[in-house]
Amino acid sequence: MATRHLSLLITLLVVWDSVPASHSVIQISPAILKQVRKLHTRCVNQTGADDEMLQQATRDRVMLHDPAFKCFLHCMFDMFGLMDSQNVVHLESLNEVLPEEVHSKINDLVNKCGTQQGKDGCETAYETVKCYLVVNKPFIMDEVIAMIG
Repeated sequence: MATRHLSLLITLLVVWDSVPASHSVIQISPAILKQVRKLHTRCVNQTGADDEMLQQATRDRVMLHDPAFKCFLHCMFDMFGLMDSQNVVHLESLNEVLPEEVHSKINDLVNKCGTQQGKDGCETAYETVKCYLVVNKPFIMDEVIAMIG
């Protein structure tokens, strides 16, 4: 169970690792950050995503409409069990690692977005994250990113 919790936390870090936050709510050890970079690099290499483009997009807080970016999201979700083999997203799993005060927001995203089906796992991950941003961009950008620093 502890491994699953660590995997979910690392998933959050990988997806948003380049976004600067002004106030970090939790402190992340250098060892975990090193693993995050390795996993980030693995998915960049696996998907052909442009790392500089990913970093710029996270700084600008925009979603790239790029096939490699979409597959990068899928890689991250899949690698840590946030997306199953039928391409169903299980964001509610984050309730296991995030503070209780954000559970209602996570549940709201799950209830309003579920899994936004695409033609494949890459499109599904992208469309689902897009929905999360439509439903509650301030939470995703300001609270989730602030938590992971």
